[in-house]
Amino acid sequence: MDISGKILLPIFVQSILWRAVIDSTPNGQIAGYTYEAMFQYVILSILIANFVKVDSVERQISNAIKDGTLNKFLAQPVDFALYNLMTFLADSTPVLLGGIIVYGAMLFTGFVSATAFQIVSGMLVLLFGLFISFLLAFMIAALAFYMDEVWTLFVMKSMSMWFLTGQVIPLDMFPESVARVLKFLPFGYLAFVPTKILTGTFSTEEIFFALSVVFCWTIGLYLLYKIFWTYSLRQYSAFGG
Repeated sequence: MDISGKILLPIFVQSILWRAVIDSTPNGQIAGYTYEAMFQYVILSILIANFVKVDSVERQISNAIKDGTLNKFLAQPVDFALYNLMTFLADSTPVLLGGIIVYGAMLFTGFVSATAFQIVSGMLVLLFGLFISFLLAFMIAALAFYMDEVWTLFVMKSMSMWFLTGQVIPLDMFPESVARVLKFLPFGYLAFVPTKILTGTFSTEEIFFALSVVFCWTIGLYLLYKIFWTYSLRQYSAFGG
């Protein structure tokens, strides 16, 4: 992974931009965020967003369908989705280890304050978010069964995720009506929600709500994936794939 281009540079750029924005406000805050709070958010949200990002794996999945590599998995007792999930986790390990070190340092120095409950809950939401990210990417990549080219969909998803996950702008800075809707969608659980929990800014009630929503989305998307994948494989086999 290009750590400098995907993590360090975005943190540097966003920290400068938010410094300029917040310093221009009369009270040194914007939507309740001081610069210190925003800097905490920027660091963790970018680390988390990169941890759950599945760009390389989704390309591998679509390519395997298009070039026939999928047949190798179908002929062996190897679960194609599980194989790609393990690949995804292996690719994400360096970011995970780096994130743990950074977050541990933030806690140790007092830059971030969070209870044990918040830390465990944040990690749990992050884990569910990881599965949601993979399931969404897998199903989009599996559209290669029906489309000649899915690269455009990957780009559209990547661009949308920048905003919908809260990586660019915290979701609680959106209008209240929009923020209320985003609470029930899965995207915020890929960056915004785990970041807010791990920085100790979510109440216990908000944490339990987040856990219930992200759990329901994980189960729902898994069931949708099973139905879609089973149907697609039948179509693939029927046409001599």
